[in-house]
Amino acid sequence: MEKIDVIVKIIPLIITIIIGYFLYKKRIMSDGVIEFLKKIVVIITLPASLLLAFIQIEFQTVYILVIIVIFITCLLLLFIGKLIARVFHIKSPYFPYLLTGFEVGMIGFALFGGIYGTEAISSLGIIDIGHELFIFMVLVPSIMLLTAKDTNKSKAIQSITLASKTPVVWAIVIGVSLSIAGIYQLEGTVVYSTIIDSLRFISTPTAFIICLVIGRGLKFSLKGMKLEIATALLKIILALLFALLLRNFLLIPLELSSLETALYSMFVLPAPFVITVFMDRSNKEEVNYVSNTLSIGTIIGVVLFLGISLL
Repeated sequence: MEKIDVIVKIIPLIITIIIGYFLYKKRIMSDGVIEFLKKIVVIITLPASLLLAFIQIEFQTVYILVIIVIFITCLLLLFIGKLIARVFHIKSPYFPYLLTGFEVGMIGFALFGGIYGTEAISSLGIIDIGHELFIFMVLVPSIMLLTAKDTNKSKAIQSITLASKTPVVWAIVIGVSLSIAGIYQLEGTVVYSTIIDSLRFISTPTAFIICLVIGRGLKFSLKGMKLEIATALLKIILALLFALLLRNFLLIPLELSSLETALYSMFVLPAPFVITVFMDRSNKEEVNYVSNTLSIGTIIGVVLFLGISLL
């Protein structure tokens, strides 16, 4: 894709983010509206985008190795976070979790599809599968253990239950399954064309809605946020170092350079927003730390994401 074509695709995204910021500041778009828009994306438009992307590709067995390595990479980032917290005596129990994982669902897929087209989302989806396994098998149960909620269910079962109720996860599972089954071979038939056109129509608003949501969350005052800024910057540095290693020792040897842009695009994203869902909400100081770090990480991530598209 030519740089001028990329710039043309980026401009509407930036304009929409700015619109979202001013709509919220002028109190035209309330928190209730934002939550409704998020649900529309997570439940309807994003799953449609993922299905559309996966059913049009031929799944390769080599992708399994990519899935495993990405899972291990997320584990290593979490381990490094715990090590740094111990060495530098960082008290927040959520610090290690802010150094691993990426907000692919609410930010990554929308921006990637908006810039490179819906058909390109599958490459980001392949990189994301191992990451999603990490989120629901490791990150969510671990944060649940921190909150120590009273429940008769084990943390693992709660996490699996959450995953089973997440439309994005189901979209990935169904999409990959249909890809492996070879549904793309039906291309040209009426049924296949109807499915593709329907999914494309439903998924179209995803990038627009997410950019509005991103604009709403922008914060330009960084006063008194030294730890938050340091955490967000450290996350980016570590993630990019691992992305470079994965490019040189995984994608290139496996001749999967086509996934390189998706790899870097995912690794500049902020930590997953699901952390705020399962953390202890009664501790306002920790809530502010996590929320502010994610906000700063979002700004940095979006800027780098757009920058990568111009390289």
